[in-house]
Amino acid sequence: METAAVRHRLLFAVLSAILAGGCMSPARQPGGSSGGVAAAGRSVNAAPRVAGLPAARVTEAFTESLALDRIDQPDLPLDHTYRHVGTGRGVTVYVFDGGVLDTHPELAGRVRRGFDAFPGEERLCNAHGTAVAGAIGGRTLGVAPESQLVDVKMVECRRMRGSIDAIVRAARWVLADHARHPGERAVANWSFIADTAASVPALDTAVAQLRAAGIPVIVSAGNVDLDACHISPANAPGVVVVGASRVTGATRAPRTVVDARALHTAYGACLDVFAPGDSVLLPGIDTTGEPIEQLWTGTSMSAGYVSGAAALFLEATPDASVDDVSDQLTRSATRTVVDARSPRAGMLFVGLPQKPRTVALRPR
Repeated sequence: METAAVRHRLLFAVLSAILAGGCMSPARQPGGSSGGVAAAGRSVNAAPRVAGLPAARVTEAFTESLALDRIDQPDLPLDHTYRHVGTGRGVTVYVFDGGVLDTHPELAGRVRRGFDAFPGEERLCNAHGTAVAGAIGGRTLGVAPESQLVDVKMVECRRMRGSIDAIVRAARWVLADHARHPGERAVANWSFIADTAASVPALDTAVAQLRAAGIPVIVSAGNVDLDACHISPANAPGVVVVGASRVTGATRAPRTVVDARALHTAYGACLDVFAPGDSVLLPGIDTTGEPIEQLWTGTSMSAGYVSGAAALFLEATPDASVDDVSDQLTRSATRTVVDARSPRAGMLFVGLPQKPRTVALRPR
């Protein structure tokens, strides 16, 4: 019989990349001429006020990222533009993963090397962490392009696995690091799954400690066709659970494109929000170690987009509590029915407010 000790011994930290696929298209060099991603947007001076929130800069730019194009508007079809309030400036996102390529043009200058659970080996296991970081804060491909990113490595490259112990130690390091930067807001991105049958008390405790320090924890639902309520850390109290969506053709008249749950994505009542996670354009690394851009699939990337959205909100509302962040992400989501088995989860939305709305902040 499988025991809890055996079940919890190893964390398949890069399951998203392994199960759902990594690169699935010909790679291209960053800044290449394949349509030309605009490096700079244009700022609109008259930024709208969001129901009592401070005014922030509205940025509008052409984008090749279908993911960014989708999350800035409540409905389809897409318009090749990314409009958003703020850039994530002043907010730090801790990326728990297998390493981040800090020289990638999408990320260069904003990645700080943090904790390493396995210091005796190479710093970078594969491109997974770089892609997730790109979804969070890529210069042209990320939700919060001026956020600060911290590389928190909890994957052992030799085995391509992590451990519960590594994550717990990483969380303790994050708590200490965050304490050294008083007044700064932060987000923790957990793009991994640890268990598909039960909760993991050590991870539940780590989540509670991070939240108590004012750090919301955004987690991927998992690239498994299971109820997310059975998956750790998606079943940890207080986390924001993110599923992957795709755009597909409607199955009935009128024949239009609609949002749907991506294939092999966890579902259920524990999902809080969906974000694009099917063939999304993000930073990558080629076989020689050079930076490229690739199409990625998986809830890992979806969680990255939501972490970026959390950074935008914390930039505009630095006094928000962790529960305020969760409320904002879920309440601002479009009421698009992405998956009938996930009734609480709408589509991530970071675009301009559709109408004034009161946001009551909770005590931190």
